Amino acid sequence: MRKRLIALVLACFMLVGILAACADNTTTPAAPGDPAAPADPAAPADPAAPAASGATLNYVEPPANWDDPYSETVLIRAAAPHATNWFFEGDDDVNNNPWTRLYKDRLNIEVDFIWTAPIEEYETRLNMTIAAQDIPDVFTIPRDIDPRLFGQLQSEGMLLDLTDAYQNHASQRIRDHEKVDPDTIQGFSVDGRIYGMPRYYYGQIDQPWHMWVRKDWYEDAGSPELRTLDDFENLARTFMRDQGAGYGFGVDSDLRWLFRTAPIWGAYVGEIYNNEYFWMPDATGQLKPGFTFPEFETALENWARWYSEGLISPEFMTMDPDGRAKEDLMNGVVGIHCWLQWWGWWGGMIVAEQDNLDAYFVPFNLPTVDGSKPANGQIFYQNVGVIVASSNFQNPAAMFKVISILDHMVFSPDANLTEEELVYYMGDGREHAMTGTFAVIDPHADLLQFQHVLHALESGDTSDLFTTGMKFKYADSLTWRTDPSAENFNSLGAYLQMGFDGSSYARSQHLFDNNWTIRTALNGPPPAEFRDAGSTGDIILEEVMQIVMGNKPVSAWPSVIEQWYSQGGQIKEDAVNLYYR
Repeated sequence: MRKRLIALVLACFMLVGILAACADNTTTPAAPGDPAAPADPAAPADPAAPAASGATLNYVEPPANWDDPYSETVLIRAAAPHATNWFFEGDDDVNNNPWTRLYKDRLNIEVDFIWTAPIEEYETRLNMTIAAQDIPDVFTIPRDIDPRLFGQLQSEGMLLDLTDAYQNHASQRIRDHEKVDPDTIQGFSVDGRIYGMPRYYYGQIDQPWHMWVRKDWYEDAGSPELRTLDDFENLARTFMRDQGAGYGFGVDSDLRWLFRTAPIWGAYVGEIYNNEYFWMPDATGQLKPGFTFPEFETALENWARWYSEGLISPEFMTMDPDGRAKEDLMNGVVGIHCWLQWWGWWGGMIVAEQDNLDAYFVPFNLPTVDGSKPANGQIFYQNVGVIVASSNFQNPAAMFKVISILDHMVFSPDANLTEEELVYYMGDGREHAMTGTFAVIDPHADLLQFQHVLHALESGDTSDLFTTGMKFKYADSLTWRTDPSAENFNSLGAYLQMGFDGSSYARSQHLFDNNWTIRTALNGPPPAEFRDAGSTGDIILEEVMQIVMGNKPVSAWPSVIEQWYSQGGQIKEDAVNLYYR
C-alpha cells in the first residue's frame, strides 16, 4: 500500500497549467517600499547573493540542537499566502514583526518573504515563479492544490530531500507528530525519503458532526432524552406544533447538512457537493464510496419520508447554505440541524437576532434508530498542506529550526511564556497570520485545549492554560457561565464548543472514548486520476434531490450508481483501490 501511495503522489504531477506568458494574471505591484509587495517572478534572484543585512544563502553548518543559533546569519527566502487577518503593530510588516525578530534573535535566521499573495491568488502566483524557475527557498502548498503541485515539483527534481534535516534538526515534538499520524508524512515521501513536511491539523476531535437543537424550544418541550431517531423526529414535530417552526430539520441546497445525518442509518457519505466521498471496503475488500452501500438506500427512504411529512423544507433545493438555509436557523424558522463542532460560534448572532438569551443551539450526538449508541463520527483526511523547499536551498536545517521554534512557542507547555509574551507573539491572531509558511499544527491541539479549559473551569485552577487559545476559550467560557447576558453573547461560541459537559467537544470525545468513529479509507490526498473523472458529485446531488422530493422512487438508486460509474465514478474507484487498498 505504501508503494502505491508513493506512486499516487508521483502521478499527481500532471496538472498545474504554467502561466509563464499570462501577464494579465499578475498581481498589481504594491507601492514601492510596501513590505508585502511581491517580487517580480520573471526576475529570479541570484541564489548566491547575500542579503543586504549580510545573511547568507550559502551552506552553514547547523548547530546540534534545534534551538541553538547559527554562528553565521542564515537567510531563508520564502513565499506565503495570506488572508485578511494580517495585522501589524506600528511600523511592523511581513518581514519585521515579532516572529521574524524571534527567528533572528534566537536562531540567527533571517526570513525574507520575497513575495506574498492573497489565498485566492496564491496558486497562480506560485505557478508563475515555477515557470520562471525561481521558486522560493521555502514555501507551502495548501491542501487544495497539493495533489497536483507536489507531485509535479518532486518528479521534476525541483524539491529538496528533507529527510536528514528532518531527522537531525526538527524538534522531538515535531517528529512525534509522526507517531500520532504515521500516514500523513508518508504521503509526502518517495522511496522512503521525505520531500515535504506536512502541516497536519488541529485534531480529530474537530471532525464528528452533531445535531444542534434550539435550547429554549428544547427546554419548553421538557428537555426530553434524545437518543433515537424517533426522539429527534418527535422533537421536530413538537417545535413545528408549539413554536411555529416552518419545518423540522435544516437542509441546504448542497445537501451537505442532509448527508451528514446519514450515519443515523449506518450510511457514510462525504462532501459530495465538493466531489469528496467517504470510501470504505465492501465484503470483498474493494473500496467503494459510501452511497453504494444498502444503508444509503435506507437513508434515502427516510429523507424522502421527511420531505413528504414536512420535516424538511419544500424549498430546500434552492436554499443556499450561506443564504436562506442559514437565515431560517437565525430567524426561528427551524430548530434542528446537523453541523460541525463550531456551529456554536453563530449562537451569539442568533441570540442577538432573536433578542433572547436562550435562543441559541446546543449540540447532541447523532442518534441511531434504536438508540443503543450514538451514530458513528466520520473521520476524513485532514492535513491542511505541506511545507517544501527548493532543491537549490542550502540550509534545510534552518527551515526545521524555524518550524520547531514556532511549534514550541505556540503549542508546547514548556515554552513558559509570560502574559506579555503571549500578547506580543499571539495577540490578534498573529501566531496564525504571520507564520503560515512555517506553521505545523499539533494534531492534539484542540483535544488538549478542550481538556485543559474544561479542567480549569471545573477546578478553578488556571495554571495549565499555556496557549493563547486555551486562555481565550477559558475566558469566554467562564464569562458565559457566570454572566450569560446580551453584552457577553460573543463569548457563547467557546462555551458551546468546550465550556461544559455537554459541549460539542465533549460530545465528540465521548465518541472517541468508546471507539464510535469510522475513518475513510482515503487517508491521503485524492489521486490525480480524479481530475480525469470530472464532477461526478453533480450526478449524486441531482438524483438524491429527485428521490427526496418523490419525483423518483428509491428503487431507482441502483441505476443512479450505474450512471455514476459510467460517467467518471469507475475512474475514481479504480484509483482509490490502486493507491489506498
